[in-house]
Amino acid sequence: MSMQSQFSSTRIVTGAGIAYSVGSEAKAVGMTTVLLLIDPFLAETPAGTAIAAALTAHGLNVVRSTAVEPDPSALTIEALSSWAAQQHIDGIVAVGGGSAIDTAKAVGLLLAHNVPHIAPFYHGGSTTPARMLPLIAIPTTAGTGSEVTFVAVVTEPSTQRKLLIRHPVLTPVVALVDPDLCASMPAALTMATGMDALAHSLECLTSTMSSPMSDTLAITAIRTIVVALPRLIKNGHNPTDRAAMSGAATMAGMAFLSGRLHLGHAVGHALGGAYHVAHGPACVVMMPEIMATVAPARTGAIAQIAGAFGCRAADLPAAIKRFLIDCGAPNLRTLLAPHHPSPTELITLFRGEERLINLSPVVPTDAQWESMIQAAW
Repeated sequence: MSMQSQFSSTRIVTGAGIAYSVGSEAKAVGMTTVLLLIDPFLAETPAGTAIAAALTAHGLNVVRSTAVEPDPSALTIEALSSWAAQQHIDGIVAVGGGSAIDTAKAVGLLLAHNVPHIAPFYHGGSTTPARMLPLIAIPTTAGTGSEVTFVAVVTEPSTQRKLLIRHPVLTPVVALVDPDLCASMPAALTMATGMDALAHSLECLTSTMSSPMSDTLAITAIRTIVVALPRLIKNGHNPTDRAAMSGAATMAGMAFLSGRLHLGHAVGHALGGAYHVAHGPACVVMMPEIMATVAPARTGAIAQIAGAFGCRAADLPAAIKRFLIDCGAPNLRTLLAPHHPSPTELITLFRGEERLINLSPVVPTDAQWESMIQAAW
């Protein structure tokens, strides 16, 4: 099935086994020498070798790299870009989770501009992105939605903060969403990436930028995640739930492009940059408390979310907390172990994410932050 996103220019192709059509897709967008950027643990798997073979079979010159790291740093991106420039590539195929796809976006941006450093492109920086090499994204996790977004998140080593590059030129030209590629995900990774998709949906539905179109995508994703994710964590080989979660993650990505994110990702980015914890769990670790905080300003959205969780609006924070526990998501104390930051230290970190915080319908006071931290701990 093929459909055009309402919120980006990505052509989304979904279906089991569809990733192996990557050769024809790359040929169709004019690639000749392709950087195949693939998560290292996927490179020698049957799926990884088949994708490389599909590119070669269509007469494409394939240059492969496994230089993918969690929370990709500016230094890694710049080194990969420098190496890739010597290979004279004219397109990128990214295979992996959000880190692989975000890395590909940043590398494609540097190569298209013929510059060595990524920092000027950060949101609010001195340089506005104008172009990127054509990118085909093949997600192998169900969480980030990066395959349909024009956002890349880069960890800046000088500050240990996650910084954003956001511009329509970062949009992949094609997303091949193949749930078969997620079948080998262990339960912990299924949980962690699924939490990111849940955070995207909950936050954009309750943000100040929400709209009827983003709301429809977000609530559909939530209804799917609530049912499919716990089952998938217990039985990762269920193809029906795998397909459902792949679709939900992509819909959530499309939703937050328009509806935007707020407090959950402010917490997630702050904790990820400072403590290098998993992104999805970091974004939801205070979500019950966040939903309680924004509820008075977003009663309609909270009612919809409560319906998806099968509870009353007043009981939604408790229902979300039970859901997180059932899925095996860590609480704040466990997530940050062995660190023991004080509430004041955490609030200072969170306050650094002002751009996201200001998209919340309620901007928490320090007292509210402290109360949320204590309840999540």
